[in-house]
Parts: sequence; C-alpha cells; structure tokens
Amino acid sequence: MNIYTNPNLYDAIHRQYSADIDFISYWAKRISGTVLELAAGTGRLGLPLVEVGLDYTGLELSPEFVKTGNENLSSFPNGNIIHGDMRSFNLERQFQFVFIGFNSFLHNYTDDDAISCLKSVRQHLKTDGRFLVSVFIPDPSFLYRETDKLYPVLEEFEYSGHICSIKETNRYDEETEINHLTWYLFRDEKQDPNPYHFDLRMFYPDTMDRLISDAGLTIYDKFGDYENNPLSEESNLQIYLCGLNH
Repeated sequence: MNIYTNPNLYDAIHRQYSADIDFISYWAKRISGTVLELAAGTGRLGLPLVEVGLDYTGLELSPEFVKTGNENLSSFPNGNIIHGDMRSFNLERQFQFVFIGFNSFLHNYTDDDAISCLKSVRQHLKTDGRFLVSVFIPDPSFLYRETDKLYPVLEEFEYSGHICSIKETNRYDEETEINHLTWYLFRDEKQDPNPYHFDLRMFYPDTMDRLISDAGLTIYDKFGDYENNPLSEESNLQIYLCGLNH
C-alpha cells in the first residue's frame, strides 16, 4: 500500500512531530515575502505560515494530500496547495522563500531527479530569494539493520479510534543509495494485514554540495539542527540555506 494515498493516517502519525515548525516559521518570517513549499503534504508546515499572514503556495504530488491540505488551509485566503511534481514544475511566478522540509527531498531517487528539482527551484526564486532544504544525514546504524526485524518508528498515537504504533523494516541498496522501507501499522497491538512501502534516497553532505552547485545555486549557510547550529560531524541533520548565483 502507498501511505501517500492515506492523508488521515499520515496526519495522525505526524501530529506529534513539531520540531521543525518553529525553524521553518523563523526563516519564512525573516525572509518574508511569498512562500513556496515543495512536497507540501497536507499543509503541516504551511498552516503556521498562513496563520501569520504569509502568502503561501504548496506543491504536492499526491492528489489525496492536495485535497486534504486545502481543506486544512480553507480558513485562510492566503494559502493553497496545488498538484505538481517537485522534480519538474513551472508555476510561471517567482517566490521570495522556497523550501523543502521534513526529508521530502529524499523522494528524488536519482541525481538527475535531484538536479532537475533544484533547477526548478532556481527558476522560481526571486533575485534576492532564499531556498532552504532539510534532510537527515544517513546513519549506517539505521541503513544496515537486521533484515526482516521490526523496529519501532515512533511513540503511540491515536488513529481512527484506536491506539496505534508503527514498526518498520528496511533494505538498503548501496548501488542506488535507496533505502526501501516498509511500515507496519499496529492498532491496539494488532498488526494490520497490509503494510505500507516507500523509498528514500540517501544523500550525503558532499553529494548535496555537488548537486546544489550543479543546479546553479549558492550555499549561503549550513545548519546541523533546528536550532540554527552549524553543520558538524556530530549533526544528525543537514540543512542548506541557498540563493541564486550572482
């Protein structure tokens, strides 16, 4: 099954996650102006931005997520989510702040996909605009786990009247650098019969540096967490603040 066709479950899983909201909101308000989010999901990061009056557009590949996202933003005339693919898009306008949050960039499975995405970002940035992308740094202890062993993903959450949890397995392909994940939903400790499959491309910092440069963007700053601390060898995240080459 595809978890990106089930927005209610996706929202229930991520309802507890808020670590990145203040960070994204800080940069959106600091940069100000029009905002474009790629892989916008159901508007989890977009809602706080429209609440403070920013002009927000989200781009999302899943039709189900687009529908739910616009329902979530329906009280605000300054926000909407449209259907589109972050790997290649043309909205015929430019934005002051473009961002890809919460590891969504990892759905670019090849270097060509990633560069195409970044070139589309470049096309949509105003001259003095900024682009922010946040992904985790690949962790060997996560990639090379025991095959077929179930690992807990997050704390218990409520979904559809049940107390639920998620456990996962993964298989990492070193050649493609794609991590193939399978999520298993447990409702009241009983496992659902249909698992959810999805893939994430692992990007290491040196690869991100190269891809961003090849797409014609300049890296202005690198952060290693949501507290704006510099990227270091101890960081779990790699966050890039970029702009146009001048």
